[in-house]
Amino acid sequence: GHGFAPALIMACTHVLFRSLVETHDEIEEILTLANAVLLRETDEFRFVTLLFACLDPDERVLVYASAGHPTGYVLDAAGNVRDQLRSTGLPLGVFDDAEYTAAGPVTLQPGDTVLLLTDGFAEARSPDGALFGTDRVIELARANRHKRPRRIIRALSKATSDFSQRDTPVDDTTVIVIKVDPTD
Repeated sequence: GHGFAPALIMACTHVLFRSLVETHDEIEEILTLANAVLLRETDEFRFVTLLFACLDPDERVLVYASAGHPTGYVLDAAGNVRDQLRSTGLPLGVFDDAEYTAAGPVTLQPGDTVLLLTDGFAEARSPDGALFGTDRVIELARANRHKRPRRIIRALSKATSDFSQRDTPVDDTTVIVIKVDPTD
C-alpha cells in the first residue's frame, strides 16, 4: 500500500527485524517470529513482502528467504541470468501457520551482479498503460553491469521515469545492487 499507515508498518518491520537478528540466527525462525508479531499488530488487510538475505562476503555465499517478494536476480559477468531468487513463502502477516524456508546457498562468482528490487520497476506504466516489465529491468541491469551499483540504480530509475513520463513513481521503487569484484 501507500501512505502513512504502510510507511509506519515498514518502519516497525525494520525495527522488528533489527531486534530479531540480534537474538536469533536462523532465517526461518526470524521470519516465523516476525510473522507472528505482524499478525498481532496489524489489521487483516495489511501484510509485508520482503526478501531477507544473509550474505557472507568472504565466502561469497548468499542464503535468503522471500516472503512473497518479487524475484531477485543474479547476473553473471556476461550479463546472463544465472540464478533467480524466487519467493519461498507467503507474505508476512497473512496466516499464523505460514512456514518460511531459506533458499540457497547461492555461490556468487567474480563479476556477478545481484539485483534485488520491489515491483515498482517492472510495474511502472507508460501513459498508454503498457508495463515496463521484468525483461526491461533485466536488460537494463545487463547493459549497465560493468558500472558501479549506484550507476545501475540511476539507470533503472531514469529508464522507468522516462518510460512512465513521471518524475515521481506511482509505486515503491527500491533496489539493492550487489556487485562481486571481477578480480576476486
